[in-house]
Amino acid sequence: MDMDDIIDLDVLRPKQRVIKIGGKTIDVSYVPCAITFEVDIAVGKISAYDVEKLKENGEETKNAFKDILQLCVLYCKHKYPEMNEQWFLDNTTASQVEIFAHEIQEALKVSYNGIGTYGKN
Repeated sequence: MDMDDIIDLDVLRPKQRVIKIGGKTIDVSYVPCAITFEVDIAVGKISAYDVEKLKENGEETKNAFKDILQLCVLYCKHKYPEMNEQWFLDNTTASQVEIFAHEIQEALKVSYNGIGTYGKN
């Protein structure tokens, strides 16, 4: 087999980005295939919240936080099943959860952008 015959799909894998949360080290550089569609749905749900209502710190804010927390649980559950909702509530702060969710959202964007970029090449 000639090297020209090889299609290198590893070029689609982004540079590793690791976060540490609650003593766990997690690669957030990409969204695994197993959960891509679930993550996409969860991110869409979070994105639908009204930013002005979130500033009121009422019921809308509580619901948004629960959805953000669920996104983090979803991302971790296939590799770290112990990182369930209760684990996050016991081992993290709201700020950590928010930043972790943001990193997951960024990984989803990078995944979708990578598909488009590869297709153009």
